[in-house]
Amino acid sequence: MTSRVSSHLLFCEPDRIFTQMVVERDDQQTITAIFSLNDTTVESSHTSFFDGILSSAIVSLKKRMTKQELTGITKNYNYLDFSVENPIVSEIEPKKMLIDFGTEDTTEINRILQGLSDLTEISLFDFISAAVYSPALILGYNAVLELNRQTELILWENTDLIGRRLKAGTRIRRI
Repeated sequence: MTSRVSSHLLFCEPDRIFTQMVVERDDQQTITAIFSLNDTTVESSHTSFFDGILSSAIVSLKKRMTKQELTGITKNYNYLDFSVENPIVSEIEPKKMLIDFGTEDTTEINRILQGLSDLTEISLFDFISAAVYSPALILGYNAVLELNRQTELILWENTDLIGRRLKAGTRIRRI
């Protein structure tokens, strides 16, 4: 059985963020269609609409790499490990930023997110890219949310879509 979901924004990759798009997936979570609501003459039936941003699943490098491999990564990237108390956040260059929650469990990530609302200097899109897109690329995974890709979808809720920032109540959930 296919399912269709839509939200305000669809984060496919850092340079491809779309509005009012529908993602259709099959039972194996493979994307079978991506289309614009603006291109349809009637509302897409059986589509669940959500308030927020849809992206691919969050990827934890800490769960998938050795300490030695992570050390090598930190030479070229600003690696923000939010799984530890008081993470070191140096000057942030968004294109070179990696965010790691040390887990891919949404409950644990939401607990961590509650303490990160003061990171308002980081753009929401850069934050999502650093937690979803860039880690997947480093691991050699397909990082783009696209047709025929099998992935979990994550909804980023209660964000400041106008200012493009995290808010105190920002949270994620699997869709």
